[in-house]
Amino acid sequence: MTISHTKHDFKKRIARRSGYSLRMLFAAIFLIGVLLLPLVSAINQARENARQLDCSGKLKQLLLAVHNYHDTYRRFPSAMGGTGIGGNENRLSGLVVLSPYMESSSFYIQIVDPSTYNGINYPAMGPAPWDKNYPPWHARIWWLKCPSAPDSSSDFGPTNYAFCIGDIASDIHHLKTARGMFAPGLFTKRDECTDGSSNTLAMAEIGTASDRFVPGQIATQMPATILQNPSLCLKTLGTRQAYYRDGIRLHPQGRGYNWADGAAGPGLFNTILPPNSPSCAVGGNDAVDGFYSAGSFHPDIVNVAFLDGSVQSMNDSIDTGDLKQSPPRENDYAESSFPSPFGVWGALGSRAGGDDTDDE
Repeated sequence: MTISHTKHDFKKRIARRSGYSLRMLFAAIFLIGVLLLPLVSAINQARENARQLDCSGKLKQLLLAVHNYHDTYRRFPSAMGGTGIGGNENRLSGLVVLSPYMESSSFYIQIVDPSTYNGINYPAMGPAPWDKNYPPWHARIWWLKCPSAPDSSSDFGPTNYAFCIGDIASDIHHLKTARGMFAPGLFTKRDECTDGSSNTLAMAEIGTASDRFVPGQIATQMPATILQNPSLCLKTLGTRQAYYRDGIRLHPQGRGYNWADGAAGPGLFNTILPPNSPSCAVGGNDAVDGFYSAGSFHPDIVNVAFLDGSVQSMNDSIDTGDLKQSPPRENDYAESSFPSPFGVWGALGSRAGGDDTDDE
């Protein structure tokens, strides 16, 4: 009896020790996990900081290219232009002519010269940017890609950088006087920036499509009534504020889907709604009036480039004044300075508004 009890007690002690060991192992694993969480978070933050730095560096390079272009031609490139009907339909983005200033001269020569691809003859400066058979429009260009943005599934080469047209929303593609430093079909000069180059935006980030994520998409076919009240565009947001609500019709390929197209949808932004706000196209998809917001995949900020070449991270909470006010029309500002109704953000977008951009 004594021997039997002794064996039984010994087995119980072994089992108890095994149980303690497993519990201690699980506790140790949990403790290690808790301790590693801040480290993982710090690593992810460091990676994002590096991506953001790379992104801002590309904006700086683009601004240098813009000024080098001005030094050559005594004017800034048009945000959208080209060779007209039968050529590229006057829809080429200003990014195309910046190519030789971004160490892409050989690539630009392919576009400048008449060419033949797959038996199709193309004119100098290429066909319309929506021609899917023209290889240069498919190019994935490193200096137009923010590393924080997901890879685009667009049929064309995407861009995460766009030109600023100021705080206008109407007649975007048919202006005779530019409100911002850039406009479709128009060329501006340095001395036309009377608000000061350090107070005037030239370019900024835009998103590319990622499901219904707001910075990468456009609500399309919106009614013209929203042009008088920008706050109505905000009603396209869902309960998750970073996403469009169900039922809102979105662009088939999203913002920035085509680097060669200079129309508002893929290549422009206005300074009305704050960064990372929705974009709303009126009565169409791309080359139509509306609100086209700067946006990014960086948390709560967007990188913007001023005409003086400086790059800053602009917060979503920047002052935007009264978003129920109608955006300026060309006859408001063509003959004299006209302050923006959209606070600091609107003021930064105009080149000659005469308004105060002090955000303190």
